[in-house]
Amino acid sequence: MTDPTPERDAERFLRIARMAERGRLTVYLGAAPGVGKTYRMLQDAARRQAEGMDVVVGVAETHGRCETAALLQPLEELPRRMIDHAGHQLEEFDIDAALARRPDLILVDELAHSNAPGSRHPKRWQDVAELIVAGINVATTINIQHIESLNDVVAGFTHVRVRETVPDNILEHAELILVDLPPEALIERLQAGKVYLPDTAGRALANFFTPLKLAALREMALRFAAHSVDRRLSDDLETSGETGNFVAGERLIVAVSSGKGGARVVRHAKRLSDLLHAPWTAVVIESASARAVRGSQREQLADNLALAASLGASLMTVAADDISAALVDQARQLRASQIVIGKSRRTRWFEWRHGSVAQSVIRKANGAAVHVVPLDEADDKPEKPKEPFTIRANSIAVLLVAVTVGILQLVRPWIALGAIDLVLLLPVIVSATRLGLRAGLWAAMAAALSYNFFFTEPYHTLFIHSPAEVVTFAVLAVVAIVIGGLAGKVRRQAKTSVGVARLNASLARFAGLMGGLSGRDETARVACREIGGLLDVEAIIVALEDDAIVVRGNDKYGRIDAIDEAAVRWAIENGVATGRDTGTLNAADWQFHPLKTSLGTMGALGLARPSQERVIRPDDAVMLASLVDQTALAHERIVLEGQARQVDALRERDRLRGALLGSIAHDLRTPLTAVIAATEAIPVQGDYAEELRIARSESRRLQRFLNDLLEASRIEHGTIEPKWESVDMTDIVTSVLRDLRQDGPGARVATRIDSDCPFAFTDPLLLRHVLINLVDNALKFSSSGSPVDVEIDCSGDQVKCRILDRGPGLPDETEALFERFHRLEGGDRVGGSGLGLWIAKNFVEAVGGAITAGNREGGGAAFTIALPVASAKEKDGGPSDA
Repeated sequence: MTDPTPERDAERFLRIARMAERGRLTVYLGAAPGVGKTYRMLQDAARRQAEGMDVVVGVAETHGRCETAALLQPLEELPRRMIDHAGHQLEEFDIDAALARRPDLILVDELAHSNAPGSRHPKRWQDVAELIVAGINVATTINIQHIESLNDVVAGFTHVRVRETVPDNILEHAELILVDLPPEALIERLQAGKVYLPDTAGRALANFFTPLKLAALREMALRFAAHSVDRRLSDDLETSGETGNFVAGERLIVAVSSGKGGARVVRHAKRLSDLLHAPWTAVVIESASARAVRGSQREQLADNLALAASLGASLMTVAADDISAALVDQARQLRASQIVIGKSRRTRWFEWRHGSVAQSVIRKANGAAVHVVPLDEADDKPEKPKEPFTIRANSIAVLLVAVTVGILQLVRPWIALGAIDLVLLLPVIVSATRLGLRAGLWAAMAAALSYNFFFTEPYHTLFIHSPAEVVTFAVLAVVAIVIGGLAGKVRRQAKTSVGVARLNASLARFAGLMGGLSGRDETARVACREIGGLLDVEAIIVALEDDAIVVRGNDKYGRIDAIDEAAVRWAIENGVATGRDTGTLNAADWQFHPLKTSLGTMGALGLARPSQERVIRPDDAVMLASLVDQTALAHERIVLEGQARQVDALRERDRLRGALLGSIAHDLRTPLTAVIAATEAIPVQGDYAEELRIARSESRRLQRFLNDLLEASRIEHGTIEPKWESVDMTDIVTSVLRDLRQDGPGARVATRIDSDCPFAFTDPLLLRHVLINLVDNALKFSSSGSPVDVEIDCSGDQVKCRILDRGPGLPDETEALFERFHRLEGGDRVGGSGLGLWIAKNFVEAVGGAITAGNREGGGAAFTIALPVASAKEKDGGPSDA
């Protein structure tokens, strides 16, 4: 841990002061609707109120659940603010009343809720943020799919994208309380009608609330909550200034060496990681001795790193001279709970001279468990490179000392004897800094001997006459050696820092280049050029498009052979590195690294080196991992940008289509009204009486269709809203039959209405349009003379209306029936514009209901409309989004 400094203490105290001024946010997180977030929040609020805390309810949505509403009774509720929007009164959270009331704790349910137009903030989470800044504690609820960073991930496997999201930063300093419920229990609640209305629950069970999807959502919620606890623990440690090695979850760090047993250590770490279900990081400590290693041991280090990467480890390189201290410090920074290190068989004499890294790590690892993996064989002696300029460097160091001595001889009459030993330290420092540690030690020895020979009595001999001169000589020798060693160490550290800075600069430049590209070909070309230059290799980008291999990025390599093609297919399909120098399809000329993203594998990066040496040098392993990730992210961004452009194009196409339909409906309404008026004025008699009746019927049907089309377009574009009221279904059905001329003698429509059926809470005009469309379709597609049944009854808290015909029935796939311009082709159901059922679906959903289609027993189609009962909805003022 970093030692405390006055600056860090001041910053910590300022942070504590700022946090004390803000309110605390408590978030009840659930994996899905219905797990009991609001219920748990109200329970905790009641407990805190009993403890003497001033608790107020700003917003709490019960969604008609009696047990949740019962918890609200003892709590004070703030009156909601009424907002007039499009002629309707909407209830919203009153933030001004909450700021004026200033309770100790306020409950604001449904953090992701969108406020009605005219509110101070468009989103409820912004209201909550203002309350927190004002120093008011807030408790709220949210589902995992409403978190912005997870929204697309959830949509990927649930195929449902929620529009209301909350930015992650609002949850950074919040206390998360996970409200968990097993998928089986949640499904039972759903089936019992405790989450959604029965008909809606049926669709939810078939789509969103499946056991697999609920299990995945539950895992995401658990992981997010655990990560939040870990983040808060880190923040609290930093704020409090404590130095303990606290961990909230298991993490592993393994030291990867160039020894023979490095692979065994890596495999042991992988097994331990799987056992603990913990992420793990493979760390290479680049000390001076490690950087001097060459030959087979350097190759062994590359193999060990490649093995760790293939087993799922994150790679990290740390430059340091003290291996054990660097490893422990890195474990503390990563807050790792386990350290895995290998220990080779060494002699006691070797450990006495050089020490044991494993023993040093055990002594320094305060709070972390250290796993020492014993290795049977000792590592070979490092193959250090030859130093062709050692003699030259040592000679230059001695020459510097000689020049300094000559200058001192010339200026000796004007310089004090006590300053001579200090001046002789200068060539030692220069030699150690510029020429290396060994040259510095030579200079130190030459300086000490020169001081004795030229500047102590008896002169020009190596004998020392005065005891004081003996002490001066010894001190000079020791100081010169120490300074030479320190200067050499600083030189090595400077070289390491330059290498790290060059690596970071290269990665930053590469990321900047990738961020400014917009096409796949251009991205591949720049990526291959930059990666090839940084790693001194040939690079290509290979992708599978329509099961065909496409090579991009390098004009010299437009094709790959069969072995390479098999390797790249395996890399893309399995997400592992393949090809040359790997354990899979090693006969290939190229080494392929999959470009893995959240959208899947975008392709593979191919690398090759014309010479017979390894494709990737050990020094470049960490850089390669970063380059592969950056290249994958660049390709993912291009795909997402393309999808966004397609969505924009589809949205614009739908807007133009809606505008066109609305324009056509408007243009046809006036002449159609004149046609209807003219046909109604003509007496129904003579030879053309039947034709006239047909003209009247079809013109009225066309008028209804145009009116419905206009209303549906307005609803889809949000220009009108339903007018809610309690409706007697008997009146609606009677009106529909009268408009269809099915209320007199010879009528084909038979009705069956439950005498105890309650009122429905809906818009009567829109519902009337729906029933006219459905009954008219049933009459049209039924054989002449066959009856059409309209049944209305009550089921739980729903009013259900069924339209049953005896026609040819519907196709097996009924999901597409309600899509726009979907025409029923098959049997006698041919023709039409494909808009009728789409219009009906729009209207039913607008009035808070649901419509389903199917085939009835004995033949014929059945359409069912489920509407909320008035008594259950009038209190809330509209449909619920629960």
